[in-house]
Order: sequence, then structure tokens, then C-alpha cells
Amino acid sequence: MKRIGAAATLPAIFVTTLLREAMRLGGARAAILREAGLEEADVAQPEASLPIERVFATWAAAMRQLRDDGLPIVVARTFALEHYPILGFAAMTAPTMREAVARVVRFSRIVSTSGLWSIEESGELARLRWTREGPRTLGHRVANETVLAEMLHGVRQTLGREIAALAVSLRHPAPSNLRAHKAHFGGRLLWEQGFDELVLPRSLLDATPQHANPALAAHFERQALAALQVVEAGAGDTIVERTRRLAGEALLGGEPSAAQVARRLGMSERTLRRALAQERTSFREIVEAVRRERARALLDDPGRSIAEVALSLGFSELSAFSRAYKRWTGQAPSRGRNALGG
Repeated sequence: MKRIGAAATLPAIFVTTLLREAMRLGGARAAILREAGLEEADVAQPEASLPIERVFATWAAAMRQLRDDGLPIVVARTFALEHYPILGFAAMTAPTMREAVARVVRFSRIVSTSGLWSIEESGELARLRWTREGPRTLGHRVANETVLAEMLHGVRQTLGREIAALAVSLRHPAPSNLRAHKAHFGGRLLWEQGFDELVLPRSLLDATPQHANPALAAHFERQALAALQVVEAGAGDTIVERTRRLAGEALLGGEPSAAQVARRLGMSERTLRRALAQERTSFREIVEAVRRERARALLDDPGRSIAEVALSLGFSELSAFSRAYKRWTGQAPSRGRNALGG
């Protein structure tokens, strides 16, 4: 099964920011969303998680519509550290730039599970490398340009001054117009390299961020650790597994709805249904399977009445449970409390 986890999602704010800048440059929002396979409901909540393929598709649609090679740089320069409430403040308040970068490397997964940062100090150089797997589609390529541009933008914000990169390496071929890239990065641009990397003077890592604050740094580090634990706890789950778990929890409150579960997953109902369809299942089928499995265990308990079992499975009426049970096993629950074996 396809994993919706370690390298597959990005918050919707990245798409809404792209759409806003594309519209400012003359793009058509509705057309971009339509080509990307998204609806307004999918991006209504900035913190909602979107499959990375849809994010790449939005980038590709915007690039084809605007034909502006500088769009990735324009979008990167609109972001502020405050857009990442925990990660941004954890970096801003760090005692040194080295610690600020270390926190980005360590905690970036609380913002995005689509890729990973790493840092290597060598001689007078600090190499910040971005790793995101997958085919180099148009959307993937320009999204990676934005990530590197945004990292440099974040370093400038953290230190409160202009900084030029010594070099920038990207794995894909150079676009036709490099004016925006040269103006933003300020250093050598290297294309068709073996990695995506931003090279800075190592001395910058010893600089003190303009908002360094030991007490706040400790506070935001604790918050970042807690948030990372939540992400890592669910990193191995597929979208089907996560939906099963949340649907099972919702059963205690009655009939679970796809909209309810989608909200808890941080996505729109449409996105959830589409993701489940890609796994060749549906929300209804998942709820049915959870109920059947749970019914097996509950009916094995002689201390529970059939009416109590029905309520525990989210059925408002005993008759509805009886019909479902008969559909699963071919007989009424009263004729065989252990009949759900297969």
C-alpha cells in the first residue's frame, strides 16, 4: 500500500501562497486548481495536509499558465518564519545560527513530511542539503527551487541582515530565465548536480539570531519535540490505517462521518475520499470492516447485551445492527454470538 506519511504530504498553506502569488502575476486560480485536481475545499484550511503529488501538480499548473521561471523565487520570498508557529519560533529564538539550523534539520518534519534537511560543516563552508525523493517532474523541480530559496530567506530573517549564498546546487537543468534566481541567491548557480544544496559561509553559524532568547528557545524546543513525537507516531500508518483508527474512535459517538474523520486527518472530505479510492477502498467500506471486527470481539463477551453491542458500534437502533450482522454472517446476532469468524 502507498504510505501517506514520511515523504508524502505538505500543509495547504504552501498551495494557497502559491495561488495568491500566481493570481497577483495574472494567473487564474480556478484553472490552476482544476488542472491540479484540487477544489477550494481542499485548501480551505492552511494547516490541512495535502498529498505531495497534488502540491507538485499545482506548481506545474501555475508554471505552465504563467510561464515565469522566477515564480519559485517570488513565492519563497513571501514566507516568514512566523508562518511556522512552532518550528519558526524555535529557530528564531535559538542562541546561535548553528542551533537555529540544527532545529530546522531536527524538527522540519512537523511542517512537512515530504523531504529532509541535513547540514555538513567542512572547512569554511556550511552545506545545507535538501533531500526529497521522487521523479523530477516540473512541479517537483520548481518546488525544490522554492525550498532552497526559502531557507536562505529564513537565514536572512533570523539574522536580520542580507546574506549571499556562496553557491546553490540543483539536480535539474537550468530554466531559461535565471534573473530572479541570481538576484535572490547572489552566489554561483550550479545545475544538473547530484543533490539540491545551499552553501553558506560557515562563520554564519556562530552568529547570534536577532531574537535569541534562552527561555523562549527552551519553551519552543519542548513544543517542537512534542509535535515531532506526534508526527513520528503516525509516520508508518497508511491513510487506510489512520482512517480505520479514527473511524473506530468515532464509533463511540454514533455514526462516524467522512467529514469528521477528514477534519481530524487535516484534510478535506474530498481529499480523503480520493486518497482512499487510490487504495481501492472507501470510507463506507472501512467503517463496515471496523464494525464487523469490533462486533466479533464484543459479541464474544457474554456480559454485554446485543443492544449494548449495537450502541458500541455506533448503531442508533438495534434493528440496524441486526440487519448489518445478518449481511455479514447470514444470520441474526441472537442465533450465534460467535458467528463472525470469517
